[in-house]
Amino acid sequence: MELKQPIAVYNAATNVEAHVVAMFLVEGGVEAFATEDLSLVGLWMFGTLPEIHKPQVWVSAADRERAAQLLQDYERQAAERTQTTQDDASATPIEVVCEECGQTASFPAEQRGRVQYCPHCAAHLDVESGDDGDRYWLDSNKPDGG
Repeated sequence: MELKQPIAVYNAATNVEAHVVAMFLVEGGVEAFATEDLSLVGLWMFGTLPEIHKPQVWVSAADRERAAQLLQDYERQAAERTQTTQDDASATPIEVVCEECGQTASFPAEQRGRVQYCPHCAAHLDVESGDDGDRYWLDSNKPDGG
């Protein structure tokens, strides 16, 4: 089906986002099409030039109001997903067992990937995810039984 008086209602960051938004609109009852940025016009030796071409989502002018409502819902849901992901990551402390003293230490999620001191014996600890099953399996199968 062809759009009547097509208008761009959304500038996407990537081609994939343009298609996701277009499908969101279609599922909401608005006929929408995504245009991809496949041009080489914005390329130069240091990357891409901003604002030359953007992936966009187009709808008929008659569907503009409905598309605007759906796009507000889409952006609200995207913001909620981002906030929930950030809250989950920051709320879950990381439990680390010290190899020197055997005590468990708890660190905030922001410390993931860093080296900290054990609060019990001051040994260096690699703060990783608490779910380190492969390391446990390897340690439990050492030839010395430890």
